[in-house]
Amino acid sequence: APASAPAGRVFGPVHELFTVNLRDDVNMEVLDSALSYVARPKMETILANTASAAEAENETTGAKVWPLEYLPSKTAPPVNPVVESAPLALRASALLAPASPEYAPFLPYIFGKTVIVRTKEDAHTFRRSSKGKGVKIVALDGEVIDGDGAFGG
Repeated sequence: APASAPAGRVFGPVHELFTVNLRDDVNMEVLDSALSYVARPKMETILANTASAAEAENETTGAKVWPLEYLPSKTAPPVNPVVESAPLALRASALLAPASPEYAPFLPYIFGKTVIVRTKEDAHTFRRSSKGKGVKIVALDGEVIDGDGAFGG
């Protein structure tokens, strides 16, 4: 029998593969909602380990499938979510726990340079700081400031 390529694995949709870490310094329901808002375009993306598994899943289901082998393995999210403590600014990619460590490199892809703050005032303060350049800022009270400085809700 001819040697076959190692079988690829389909892990499932992003929204089933990550959970939000509990925090006592923010309203978790609002935080969950904010993270879902930011990640919405990628929540239904299905993760697979190889391009061949992703292609097969896409052909079968028509779903958007992302092969983890395309992500640099060194893109593991930072462990410490706190960018600044006053006002509190949290890295979105460090606020979730993957169901398996192999999914972790996908978190920076989902959230990029997104930071979560408590209020729109905090968002504008962070935006003006040295760490706020080129960062998408999402305030738990509904304000969103894109990396280029444009804002909306």
